[in-house]
Amino acid sequence: MGKLGKLKSANNQSLMCAKKSKHGRLIIGAILFLFGLLTFVLQYFALNQFYNLAIERTAKVLLPEIKNLFDDIEKELLEENLDYINLGLDQLVYDDIEGLRILAIRSLEISDIRGVYAYDSKGKLLDLPTNIEKEKRRFFSLEKVVYAGKITNFQSDALSIVFPMGEQAEVGFLELIVDPKPDIIPERNAIKSQVIKQGLIVFIFGSILLLFVFSLFFKRLQKAEVQLLAKAEDLKHSNQRLVMACKTAGLGAITAHLMHAIKSPLMGLKNLELGGDKSDSKLAEQALQSTTKQIESMVHETMNCLKEYELDEESYSFEAHELLCMTAKKFNQKGKGDCVSIISSQWDKININNLQANLLLPILQNLVQNALESGSKTKVFLQLEKVAGRIAFLVADNGPGIPMQVKEDLFSPTRSVKEHGSGLGLAICKELAGQMNGQILLRSSTAKGSTFCVEIQPAEDLL
Repeated sequence: MGKLGKLKSANNQSLMCAKKSKHGRLIIGAILFLFGLLTFVLQYFALNQFYNLAIERTAKVLLPEIKNLFDDIEKELLEENLDYINLGLDQLVYDDIEGLRILAIRSLEISDIRGVYAYDSKGKLLDLPTNIEKEKRRFFSLEKVVYAGKITNFQSDALSIVFPMGEQAEVGFLELIVDPKPDIIPERNAIKSQVIKQGLIVFIFGSILLLFVFSLFFKRLQKAEVQLLAKAEDLKHSNQRLVMACKTAGLGAITAHLMHAIKSPLMGLKNLELGGDKSDSKLAEQALQSTTKQIESMVHETMNCLKEYELDEESYSFEAHELLCMTAKKFNQKGKGDCVSIISSQWDKININNLQANLLLPILQNLVQNALESGSKTKVFLQLEKVAGRIAFLVADNGPGIPMQVKEDLFSPTRSVKEHGSGLGLAICKELAGQMNGQILLRSSTAKGSTFCVEIQPAEDLL
């Protein structure tokens, strides 16, 4: 990598680190905000709980006084009623409602009580001089007062406490309006100040602890990220080397195919026996021109294939049937008649891209060439099949079959059984098939013929 590439890589890494640092700060800020919000909510509920405890304490202090006062009034009224009965009166002078009225008036003698309301057992407001509001609406439920024993309601300027009078509120209800300024408001302010102070202490120490924990976490995360980036960079270089190795192997396989294909015409020239007459010279000239054109065509095709393979771009495609036709045409033009036949199938229209076609044609040509060389009367048949979502090119012949001792190392570089063979043809075919993630295999071989199968994954899906 040059200096400019290293500078760009360093700039990209610095930009990535800046973005991640910004994201990290945002995450920490969001967590601190949530922590502060949680602290505020807990403070709010704690304050309400402490406020209710303070109010309940005030109500518990007043309740015994009210009960003692009510008991004293009941005794007094009972003695007066007895006196009137002794005087011969049949009807009582004072009833429960009258006792409730007297209790309401005397309740004003208790300190910090600035108003009293009295209700009968049905909740009707009694007309008393202690009433601050003549048309007061109840904020409480009578059933709840009977069940709970008391109900409190605090407002900014007053505390209202409702007590049921009697065991089942058969006498009525007494509502005391207590001035909160002397005791309740100072106590609430003290509680509020203390809770807020403790909440701030918890928030500050909690935030410091969270920052410390997250700083350690982000440091470890950054360290792991740096190691991961380094490993990713190493993996990238390894992948690049692997790609180059695969390309080199592919190019080598294509070149090897060219050398293997050129061997046959060159051996033909070598075996040509020339005599001194003109007919032999003319025959040699024709053979030389034919061989030269054949080699030139092979080199031209191989060069085009190498260029497209190097670019690694899918620029055009063939129908699978076209590839079979191109293969058959090459061998049928050599004066052997229709030695290669094509069997139609429903998969003839499947598209094969140019990269696959450039590697597939040499394989098919090599297989057909091997089949034709197995016997002078051998016929070859080409067909397409679908095999587990892949397209299979079948090359079948009616030759004598493959010897058993050759089958074991059929696709490995071995010594050829043919007179002028190199033993590399099928090994090169296997390498070419591997370059397009395909495979080549011998499907069957008997005394009545052999069938080779080349499977590849086409660009379009097979249903």
